[in-house]
Amino acid sequence: MAAHLSALIAVAGLPFGHIVGPLVVYLIKAHESEFVAEHARASLNYQITVSIVGIVGIIAAVGVMLGFIAGHAGRHVSEPGAGLTFGVFWIAIMMAILLLLLFSLIFIIAGTVAASQGRPYTYPFAIRFLR
Repeated sequence: MAAHLSALIAVAGLPFGHIVGPLVVYLIKAHESEFVAEHARASLNYQITVSIVGIVGIIAAVGVMLGFIAGHAGRHVSEPGAGLTFGVFWIAIMMAILLLLLFSLIFIIAGTVAASQGRPYTYPFAIRFLR
């Protein structure tokens, strides 16, 4: 359970805490129990995957924003659609971030419940960095 719940350390403000928590559990407890090692690897793989998706998403969002700014250079803000397009873009980005966070929380809770019941758990879309 600690391997999954420790991913929530990032909520407390620790940068990359969502990776550090499961990594610490894996390094300390993996040799004691294959069950704990399996859950810690699953949580760590998922958190690394989410980090990569987040970084790629941020780079894409900044690229699109810079493209938008470059495409509207020299235009006046009051021109039809200039502010609307930019606003819709940022609303879409914020919604995507909120959905990613919500689904991550749901998957973390599902992993925690599975671990507490002694069942294995596989995150839906995690790249298996550790096997």
